[in-house]
Amino acid sequence: MSLADRLTVMREGVRNKILILDVERLPGITKQYWWDRGDLKNRYIHYEAVERHPRTTICCAKWYDSDELIELAEWDTGGRKRFLKNIYQLMAQADIIVGHNLDQADVPWLAGDLFIEGGLPPLPPFKTVDTLKVLRKQFKSGAPFKSLDAFCQIAGIPSKTDRYDREAMERAVNKSVEDRERLVAYCSGDVIATQGLYDFLRPFINNHPALFVDGKDSLTTCHRCGNDTKPIPRRYVANVLTYAMRRCTVCGGHSRISIEPERLSIVRSV
Repeated sequence: MSLADRLTVMREGVRNKILILDVERLPGITKQYWWDRGDLKNRYIHYEAVERHPRTTICCAKWYDSDELIELAEWDTGGRKRFLKNIYQLMAQADIIVGHNLDQADVPWLAGDLFIEGGLPPLPPFKTVDTLKVLRKQFKSGAPFKSLDAFCQIAGIPSKTDRYDREAMERAVNKSVEDRERLVAYCSGDVIATQGLYDFLRPFINNHPALFVDGKDSLTTCHRCGNDTKPIPRRYVANVLTYAMRRCTVCGGHSRISIEPERLSIVRSV
């Protein structure tokens, strides 16, 4: 089976606005006093020892149904204040945001930058799809390498061609044009790789937020890719109830119908 056959793109006409997003950061710096290297192991960092806080310096994104890459950096015209406002306005439009390690990294990092530093109001609610969480839940040790770059290479998904360079980021914030261009291109590459991984994992994303397609019955539409589903004879068995099941005709993902379930038993374990 070719890679193209393993990637499930969403149906045209999906109304949800889906944003693929990735950020790059400048690391923080602390001042430490120590007698030997063992003193530095697992040392708690006190606020008073911080010389520079980490911060987001680059944010790249694209709308799922568009080929245009959106590249934002703190050194763009308008400076950091404009940079944060541009990220805010972008995220405020999204119904669903997709990223790799998004829930533990990108979203909380941006929350600190936008709300604590930037003083911006809360964003409208949005759902997230974290492709790293999907790999961990569905494949566990069956996919021992779960970084974006490693898994994309293993699965044959077009992946990034560069690596994050901390020293390059230091030079970029100090006005190195070459390093700025390199790091923005690296971040954009992550966005493209993330969309490929998202399409690859789509059938396995059991908790994908519902997709709405114009003119389609939501009961027969696949909530993962927006394509049509068909009933299958098997039923989904819960502890007490069973539910009718459907399978997507495109991605192959399964869904259950939560109306009119059948009661399997009146006995529940205690």
